[in-house]
Amino acid sequence: MWRIVSDSSCDLHSLPGNYPDIDFVTIPFNITIGSNEYIDNEDIDLVKMMEDNESSPEIAQTACASPEAWSNEFLKGDKILAFTISSALSGSFSSACTGQTMAEEANPDIKVKVVDSKGTGPELAKLIMKACELISSDMDFDDIVKALDDYADETKIIFALASYHNLIKNGRISRLKGLVAGHLNFWGIGVGDEKGEIAMRGKAHGEKKMIKFLVNDITTFKKEVDFIVISHCFNEGAANLLKERLIEAYGDIPITILPTRGLDSFYAERNGLIIAY
Repeated sequence: MWRIVSDSSCDLHSLPGNYPDIDFVTIPFNITIGSNEYIDNEDIDLVKMMEDNESSPEIAQTACASPEAWSNEFLKGDKILAFTISSALSGSFSSACTGQTMAEEANPDIKVKVVDSKGTGPELAKLIMKACELISSDMDFDDIVKALDDYADETKIIFALASYHNLIKNGRISRLKGLVAGHLNFWGIGVGDEKGEIAMRGKAHGEKKMIKFLVNDITTFKKEVDFIVISHCFNEGAANLLKERLIEAYGDIPITILPTRGLDSFYAERNGLIIAY
């Protein structure tokens, strides 16, 4: 039985399609804001978490799942594909790899592949959707692993942030600069680089210019795409507008829009967009 396991940075709660022969499960991050702890599962109160984060003067903490949590999920399948947020941003990949070792020691017959997405949110979702497609084509495990590695190398991610709250609290930019940027309606635009680290690309004044910046950047770096995934943090309107502009640029390609789960809501902040293409 195929089993797909992902950390909760994937922004998926279930597989986007009918795949009765594939089990899917996500392992939650924990987010601690002051005295409040949030588990990034289906029951998380995102509105309260966002309000806590926006009002708390303290630096919030995030924690990935233990190797034991990964191992337990791996041992429930025969052929397992696992996906994590970029190893440059979290210990989730390392934890999953340790969990793989533990599971293989407990059951030498299982096959496990842990994929470092080198991104977050829609990039994991895109890789998971591709994995489902490959599994459905009846490819064997090793061929799917190679195809996924190649696909992960080709997939790119870009994001736009309307809020600088976390950046200010973590000392990345000064409070004055952050407040002025927010007041003037500037969007910060960045990408995930080849190492899976965050690199700033530029800024845009206002939503329309932000959308234009994203479309120009995406179409410049990839002349052809198979499908695109957009995650948004309480900003479905901008996500739909971006979708329209990307379809104008590429033609009638499939574009999936997802609301961010807890971890990506925390990092993207209110109105943020993350795009995998």
